[in-house]
Amino acid sequence: MKVAFATLGCRTNQNDTAEMQTVLEQEGFSIVGSQEHADIYVINTCTVTAKSDSSSRLAVKKSLAINDGAMVVFTGCYAQNSAEEAAQIPGLDVVLGNANKLEIADAIKTRLNRLQQEDSFGLPLVHMSDITQKWDFKTIPVSGFHGKTKAFIKVQTGCDETCSFCTVVRARGRSISDSRENILNNVRHSLAAGFREITLTGINLGTYGMDTQPPETFSSLVEAILDLEGEFRVRLSSINPMEIDDRLIELMAERDNLCSHFHIPLQSGDDTLLSRMRRNYNARQYRDVVKRAVDRNPGLGLGADIIVGFPGETEAMFENTRRMVEDLPFTTLHVFSYSPRKGTGAAGFTNDVPKAVKKERNKILTELGNQKARQFRESLRHQTVPVLVENSRDPHTGRLRGHSDTYIPVSFEGGDEWMNRIVPVRISEISEQQVSGCLPS
Repeated sequence: MKVAFATLGCRTNQNDTAEMQTVLEQEGFSIVGSQEHADIYVINTCTVTAKSDSSSRLAVKKSLAINDGAMVVFTGCYAQNSAEEAAQIPGLDVVLGNANKLEIADAIKTRLNRLQQEDSFGLPLVHMSDITQKWDFKTIPVSGFHGKTKAFIKVQTGCDETCSFCTVVRARGRSISDSRENILNNVRHSLAAGFREITLTGINLGTYGMDTQPPETFSSLVEAILDLEGEFRVRLSSINPMEIDDRLIELMAERDNLCSHFHIPLQSGDDTLLSRMRRNYNARQYRDVVKRAVDRNPGLGLGADIIVGFPGETEAMFENTRRMVEDLPFTTLHVFSYSPRKGTGAAGFTNDVPKAVKKERNKILTELGNQKARQFRESLRHQTVPVLVENSRDPHTGRLRGHSDTYIPVSFEGGDEWMNRIVPVRISEISEQQVSGCLPS
């Protein structure tokens, strides 16, 4: 049977998808592209915003538009947090919990057996553990990330923080770390499969090792991975500011195979709002982390997430955030307008900000972020940067394409022999969306 996957949300979800694909391939299923005609469609959902929920539901409709007789499996954070609601979505056959993703083959077989019975058109099978209880966190080696040239390695899951706006803690449970031995084995497996970039993922990545006996640091894990043999580089997914220690910053300066890029969620530059959001840092601490990272790593790629229009955000509070964005050397900025999420602490907050004000503040920060991104790209002109070349060409220009170590998209002319290699590219032209360059002569 052919199975197609649609993956929404974070890089941890991308790792989860790859693991589910591996499990199904081992059971004899065939994996096809998300737009292809398939017997089964798996929607790996996200619930970080109301728009994410909507996109997850829309993915079901899009899949059934390709094959209205297909089985549909609905998994991920939306499925975990809203199982009863998800079960009412027309066309679903299985609602699968986050802690049960590696049991996907058994869930599909159980549903197939039920489809042969008289009650085959009843409610979908809900296969879901209580993720708030202790559960056995497992990861498995993955040889292929379909359509990807980079491997995503999940080193921990869950989160022990209590941010007032966040639904993910309910969807992923408490923070649990994988064993170092298993992580290193998964990385070796991906390197042996030919991947040249390893992206370390987790729901609260920097808390890796805090729950192990004895406790370990995330930076010590990164160092152990960097010491493995082979031509590859390591990239970090989003990491909170208070989990970035001096050793991690030093490793980024010392080791060429650790990408010079941090994505550090900010959310707000105002201390009152950060407190109401229940973030575990203030604006001064965030600035200090960024300063230490940039001082030691000039030219660092720096991304951040920001929420505008959080309940009670005044013009003065927003101005504190705007000024902070202006002051710090961000190279990418993801700006979200706040929307209440059921089950979160902030859902009951008063003093909601009008939609028109949220829209205007979003526009201001987005334009500022685009301006700073352009300035950073301009600083790369005539510089040579390491680029991991993807296995497919730009569909519009036919040029080779990839990302620099600072996570800037780069395109250049060259033959197929450069694909899936890390090559030096000299930057020559800058555009709004991309930079172009050439291989050294």
